[in-house]
Amino acid sequence: MIFIGTMEWASTRMRGTFICPNCDHSENFRLRASRPFLTLYFIPVLPIGALQEYVQCSRCKNAFETAVLSNRMMPSPSSSAVENAGQKEVPLEEDLLKTIALMMVEDGHVTEDEIRVARRLYENMVESSLSREQLGIACSQVRLHRLNTLSFLATVAERRTHEEKLLLVQAMFGVAGADGEITPGRLQSLVKAQNVLQLDESEFQMAVGATSQWLA
Repeated sequence: MIFIGTMEWASTRMRGTFICPNCDHSENFRLRASRPFLTLYFIPVLPIGALQEYVQCSRCKNAFETAVLSNRMMPSPSSSAVENAGQKEVPLEEDLLKTIALMMVEDGHVTEDEIRVARRLYENMVESSLSREQLGIACSQVRLHRLNTLSFLATVAERRTHEEKLLLVQAMFGVAGADGEITPGRLQSLVKAQNVLQLDESEFQMAVGATSQWLA
């Protein structure tokens, strides 16, 4: 049987202490890495992608983008790879696509309506095309990185403007309601997103109510 799997890579030099966005206090972390492999009868035989790094909290086990270390690390590990994590500027388009992909895979099931709505949201918000293949790759990548919606938003909240955060909320809500109802897992992420993104309840509700403008 041939299928795509992942293998974990870890190094003892890539450890430290940070303020975990989920635990909200100082915890140990490990900078881990995963790489997709083509496997034959469950035996990895061929790497098919680049090594992907992520930060894992030792307490809650949630995974975060390496950018979380840019201003939450204490003290800094000696590794230059860790010290420089998250320094590059991340385009809004990239964060938007990841947010959409994470919401799509939140409940483990993706429908055609969700794909259609996700593409329309992205294309209207950034005025750029998004193919099914690009969307599929984004969904695969967020799973590979072991991210979840809230852990990703905790990192995003520190680099996005107020208006951009509202845009991400609308993208989440649009995808979550694509099938006419919102699953419990997605609803929980939406409710918690308000606090994670540091938004007032009134502006959060207004953003949700205005989501339809991007689906015309």
